[in-house]
Amino acid sequence: MKLSEVCCKNCGGLLDFDTVSHIKNSRVVCPHCHSIYIYEAKHSDIGAQLELDAERMRLKEKQEHNKELWESEKSKKKKNNKNIFIVLLILFNIILIAALYMVTNYVINHRPGQTEISISEKALTEKKVESKKESPGWDASTNSEKALTEKKVESKKESSGWYASTKTFTNKDGVLKIDKAEKSTNFDGKPALKVYFTLTNKRKEAQGAQILFQEMARVQQKQENTSNDLMYAMMPFNETGSPQEEDHLNDNINPNGTVSGFYPYVLENETDPIQILFQKDYQTVDKYEITLK
Repeated sequence: MKLSEVCCKNCGGLLDFDTVSHIKNSRVVCPHCHSIYIYEAKHSDIGAQLELDAERMRLKEKQEHNKELWESEKSKKKKNNKNIFIVLLILFNIILIAALYMVTNYVINHRPGQTEISISEKALTEKKVESKKESPGWDASTNSEKALTEKKVESKKESSGWYASTKTFTNKDGVLKIDKAEKSTNFDGKPALKVYFTLTNKRKEAQGAQILFQEMARVQQKQENTSNDLMYAMMPFNETGSPQEEDHLNDNINPNGTVSGFYPYVLENETDPIQILFQKDYQTVDKYEITLK
């Protein structure tokens, strides 16, 4: 319900009346002189019903707002309770693991059949051991050092791929067995050495025997001041122009195939020993020494 225009009795200014209540008296303030007027409600049934409906809507909105706040608080509280539960569960697991560890140690240290050795018995046992070590023929340090040295040698052999017992060297490319080495002479009568071998190709492609041998081994003559790689030797030919003995260095070895042959070298002299250096990726990993006879 809108009022008609009303002027202020004090200053004559126009009063700005808003929609007034049909239930409660309305308070109107003059915007010019700030005089206060009280407008009595008309108590219209329709206006009162509309005002009650509006009030119910405001109350409903307030209730929904309060409900949202309550749901939010409830969710936060539930999340906090979940975090607290996880922390307590972790602490419980830590305590349980620690308890199991202590119980396990106790059971191991006090298992049935285990006897406690007194200090005096322990001292007597140590004295007996010390006496045994000091007895003639016993040298614990020598035996332990010998065992350690043998273990290191064995470990080195296994890691290098060279097995002296079978004269076999193995790497990712192939298996090279040194069958024998014997002195000979080349085509012009100079001293030479023939290294007989059996070679297996472990690669996926065919490989030339000479190239594969060179990748796996180098042959040197060990002199007093130098150790030089020996050069390839030309061996004697028959009257027909064919080699007196086939070396099989020109053979192509199929994957997992094996050939036997020999590699001829020119000797620098006929007395100094020969050493075969075995290689992995062109790095020397072990050696085999041959004494010339």
